[in-house]
This record gives sequence, structure tokens and C-alpha cells, in this order.
Amino acid sequence: MAKEKLPVTTSAQMSYMFFVLWIINSLVVWVANMFFPKMVVLGNAMLNHNWAVLISMGTLALIGMLSVPLFEYYQEQKGKVLTSMDWMVGYLVINFVAIWGITRFAEEFGMGISAWWVALILAAVMDFLQGLGMMLVYKK
Repeated sequence: MAKEKLPVTTSAQMSYMFFVLWIINSLVVWVANMFFPKMVVLGNAMLNHNWAVLISMGTLALIGMLSVPLFEYYQEQKGKVLTSMDWMVGYLVINFVAIWGITRFAEEFGMGISAWWVALILAAVMDFLQGLGMMLVYKK
């Protein structure tokens, strides 16, 4: 019996994924800052609001894109295809840790949050919207 071939992400999909994640992340943070400016703070003495969104969410998109090979390696080791729920839980953790890390370096990235639960809410919203975006990237 032949072993099932696991899906592999192409470089074209990775490039497209980066820009989809960047746009989704940027919109989520921009809207969060617009409605909750005391919870999600953008900009500092060196970076204005727009640069803070582009730099911090570009970094988050890069982290999200570079984590795909880790998921694929895990799939290969387990010998099974990960479900959508596995990907969503993984990205929730990655988004939370990355947002928390990015906001710890507010002087460099220009983004800050008021509490850890703000990072969790942002990560959950991004996770849902990124899932929709990834359906576009991986549609057949």
C-alpha cells in the first residue's frame, strides 16, 4: 500500500501568503487602534501610525509565513495531514506569542498593547481572518 503524499507549500504560495497575512494583520490592528486607542497603541517618537502598522504587522506576517515549514515538518513526522483545526490552534499560539513579542519592543516596532488579553483577542481575530485568507491561498 502506497503512503499518502502530504501537501507541500510552494514558493509562489509562500509569497502570496506573506502579502495576504500582511494585509489582514494590518487591517485588524488598524481597526483595533481606531476603536480601542487605549488598548492598541500605534506610533512613537520615531515612527508614525502608518509605519508602525506596516513594520509590526509585516514582522508578524513574516513570522506566520516562516512557521508553515514547521507545520509541514510536524505533518511529515506524524505521517498525517493536519486538519484545519490543527492549523488554527497552531496559528493562534504563534500569533499570540508573536504579538506579545512585537509589543515588548515598542520602540523598534511602534506598536504597544495595554495587557496580555489584548494580544489574545487580537490573535483570535487574526486567526479567524487568516484562516479565511489561507483558504484563498490554498484553494484548488
